[in-house]
Amino acid sequence: MRRTYIYSLMVCLLIPSIAMAEVTPHDVAKQVEAFYKDKGDIRARFLQKVKKPGRRRQLTKSGSVFFKRPGMMRWDYRRPERVFYISDGKVLWSYQPEDALVTRLDIHASELYHQSRYLFGQGDISKDFNLSEGKGTTKALYALELKARKSSRDFKAITLFVDRASGEIRRTQLVDPYDNSSVIEFTKVSYKSLDKTPFTFKPPANVTVRNLSKKDSSQP
Repeated sequence: MRRTYIYSLMVCLLIPSIAMAEVTPHDVAKQVEAFYKDKGDIRARFLQKVKKPGRRRQLTKSGSVFFKRPGMMRWDYRRPERVFYISDGKVLWSYQPEDALVTRLDIHASELYHQSRYLFGQGDISKDFNLSEGKGTTKALYALELKARKSSRDFKAITLFVDRASGEIRRTQLVDPYDNSSVIEFTKVSYKSLDKTPFTFKPPANVTVRNLSKKDSSQP
């Protein structure tokens, strides 16, 4: 009787581990794409931690983020200083009010874009990347590591920490070619409809405008 009890207990303990092992990176990628397929708009709070190799201290930033299909995003950094990143899906504007500085960028050259674009339907995870299970997988979250099929100057690897039950992305990590790490955690997520107005930007008067965009370089 005792042997039967021990055997039953061992089986119960092993079943969750077996179930977790059977999930493949491609299964998780499909789950993510299915979850966001009908999510047109996203609003969330975020906490970002940036760490550079060789340094013990990390830089912590926080604020609110908004996504709207197709390809629109807005990051409102509140701490440690106010910075706004606003994109209509074509151009990315960076606005630093305290410095009276505006920068125009190519959206595809932005780390924020690469680190979050799968939340608002940009790209195909399975086709764009080689997939594997990354570090940090837990019972609740699956660490889906994405490595570009072709070398990228924008990042070395991206890890999506995916809710196993729903397919929702709870956290992302981007490691750039210099091994700088950016981890962004999303909380208080809402999928209610958003207006397009917050995703448009016109530089205010009396600010310096720098154009770092390769396209339309003749424009501000």
